[in-house]
Order: sequence, then C-alpha cells, then structure tokens
Amino acid sequence: MLQSEDIPAGSLQFKNQDDLPHVIGVSVVDVGTDAETDADGYSVSGNVTVRPQQRELTASSSVAPGETQTFRNVFTESVYYLVEFTIDGAPPETGGRVPFNPSTREYDNVLDGVVSASGEFSWRISTTDNAGRFEQ
Repeated sequence: MLQSEDIPAGSLQFKNQDDLPHVIGVSVVDVGTDAETDADGYSVSGNVTVRPQQRELTASSSVAPGETQTFRNVFTESVYYLVEFTIDGAPPETGGRVPFNPSTREYDNVLDGVVSASGEFSWRISTTDNAGRFEQ
C-alpha cells in the first residue's frame, strides 16, 4: 500500500499517465462484510445495511493526459465494496474488479484507478492519515 497525502479516507482518484485522454468509470456491484478471492476473481460476502446510494454508486469522468482527478468522500460506509472499473466504456482486460474498504480498524484507505503510460489499466489502494468521516 502506498501513502496518499491529505486525501480523506473513502475518496476515489482517477489517474491518467497515458498520452491519450480516457474515460475512467467505476460502479459498485456488491457490498458486504468480508472480501474473498476465488477462481473467478474477487467477491464480497456477508450482509450489511447501507444507503441505496452507496449500494448503487456509479461514476465516470474524462481524464486528460497526465491528469489526476480526486473525488473526496465517495465511499461513506466502513464495509467492503466490490468495485468494478471501466476504461473508455468497457471493462479493462485485467484488474477490473476490486474489493475496497475505505476504513478498516487498522487503515484508512483511498482507491485509485490508474491508466499507465502504456495505456494499461490498474487499480491501487493507498493508505491515508486523514480518516475523514471515519474519525473515531
């Protein structure tokens, strides 16, 4: 995990390190109490109660070459979100789904969707010292 500067936990960043603009999108496909890995990739399990806006969250943005966009306080509940990324309207070849918990008992986290200089997509979870709305 990398350290994010002062960005509050539960934030989302889109980073485009490519020479071309890209539309990066994200949607929550499930929420749960635990994250799991199986033959099909990542999933979440367990029942949680969250507001419908958090269960059905979707967003996308056009990101210029070399640009980083930060969306603060997107994920507002301390649960596991199963997040699915898209790049230019389609799922990336690899790394499109990730379980993300903005605030565990140990760490406060920020989720990044990154397009590399070669045009490949990846996600990254980084820790932050800014607990934001998860301040105890």
